[in-house]
Amino acid sequence: MSGWNREQGVADAAQARTELYDTLTQLQGRLNYAQRIDDSVADAKRRIAAEKEQNPLVFAAGVAGVAVAAGLVVWGIARAVSRRLR
Repeated sequence: MSGWNREQGVADAAQARTELYDTLTQLQGRLNYAQRIDDSVADAKRRIAAEKEQNPLVFAAGVAGVAVAAGLVVWGIARAVSRRLR
C-alpha cells in the first residue's frame, strides 16, 4: 500500500477525539454563564453562612447597614417622585 497504516490512523483519530472532547469541556466551563452564576451564588451563600456563624454581631450589623441603605434609597426616590408630581 501507499504507507497508510490502519492502526496508526485509528490511534490518531482516537487521540484527536480525546483532544477535541478536552477542548469542548474547557469551552463549556468558560462559556456556560448560567452555571458560572449559579456557582458564584452558591459560593456567596457559603461565605455569608460562614460569616454569620463566625461573627454573628458583625453579620447583624451588616444586615442592618444594608437595610438602612436600601431604606434611604427608597425614601430618596419616593421623595423625588413626589416632588415632581406637585
